[in-house]
Parts: sequence; structure tokens; C-alpha cells
Amino acid sequence: MNEAYYLRLTDRLRELLREPEASEEGRLPAERVLAERFQTTRGTLRQALAQLEAEGIIHRSNRRGWFVSPPRLVYDPTRDAGFNDYVRAQGRRPRTEVLKVETRPHLPAAEALELPAPTLFYHIRRRRYVDDRAVLAESLWVVSDRVPGLLQERFDHSLWGLLRDRWHINLAHRSIRMFSEALGSCDARELGVMPGTAGLGVRRAIFDAERRPVEFDEEHWLHDALCIAVDI
Repeated sequence: MNEAYYLRLTDRLRELLREPEASEEGRLPAERVLAERFQTTRGTLRQALAQLEAEGIIHRSNRRGWFVSPPRLVYDPTRDAGFNDYVRAQGRRPRTEVLKVETRPHLPAAEALELPAPTLFYHIRRRRYVDDRAVLAESLWVVSDRVPGLLQERFDHSLWGLLRDRWHINLAHRSIRMFSEALGSCDARELGVMPGTAGLGVRRAIFDAERRPVEFDEEHWLHDALCIAVDI
């Protein structure tokens, strides 16, 4: 009976979300208000909300409550277009925050690019937004020998464009891995969600036209933020 009610409650919440007045600026009423409206316990309500979150219909923001998820960003990880370009092309507003720049070794990057473990990389850590919602935490690991002076540049725009225009490096070959993941504490904190929130991981090893290693990217996306679309 409890399971049957939880499923019915999930369907009723879906119907509620179709109503124009269901949320204020995308925000759902407080859990207490919803529980009273549907005459259920907070525990059962949270089961239904978690189901809708897993489906990408709503999302939870730490200390702020539940929100209706905006349309997914269509994302092709094989294209050269920078984040700002393809977000704007879909009528959305991009924003980037640079969280850290440093120089140090990084074993996963060295292994992916087939370089010695002590290889030094320029590490650029960024948080990226679509319509003021943080959806992506990324670490970019660039082979320091290829781009002397890189850390003196700005990183709120396309790094790929910077490598092409400033150092004349064409990113010609990519090895891409994508996988579902539970966001770790650092990524979750930077994206304003709870640790363990569902995410999509993208790993990209990038080489130039002569297959010399250039960059290794580690991306952590919110799972409801994007739709992967690759034209072949």
C-alpha cells in the first residue's frame, strides 16, 4: 500500500508541476506545505520528490529547496565549440568562475596523455553556469611545456580558442570517456548540491595534429543539466 501511494503521489506531483502557478520562479513550495497539501508524511513526500529528481524533472539546491529543472542543454563533447558559444546558440546565458590556477603533477592526466608521472601541468579549476545555475565543475590539465606563460591569461572564456590563437595549437585528436557518477564532496559543494547527487563524468584526452599531448579535461556535470547529442 505504501509503495502504491508513493507512486500515486509521484504522479500527482507531476500533474502539479504542469500547472503554471505550481512554482514561484521555478521554486516548489516548501516540503511542509506540500506534505499538508497532499496529506502525507514528509518521508513519503521525499520519496516522491527523489523519484522526480532522478528523472531530471526537479532538482534540489542546498539550503534553498526544490526547483523545476530547466530544459536540458544539448551538448556534443566532440565539437570544437566552446561552452559559451554553444550555450548562447541555444538561447541560454553562460557564466564562468575561475576557482583555482596552479602548477603540479596529476597522475590521471599523465596516464591519459601517455606522459611520465612527474610531468607538470597547468591546472585550471572552473565552475560554469547556465542561466545562473551552476551545472559543471571542471578541471583542465594542460601540459605546461606546450604553453609557457599560460597562467597569466584569463580563463573565463574558451581555453581551446586561447590555445589556438595565442600558441597556434590545433586540437585535432580526442579520446573521450563518459560515465554516470555520484558527485564527490568537492564537486557537490562547488555545484551547490548534496554529496552523492547523480552526475555525468566526462574525461577528455586531447592531442594536436601531430598527436602530441596537449590537455586532459575532467568534467563533472549535474545529470539533469544536459542531453548528449553526437552527429555521426
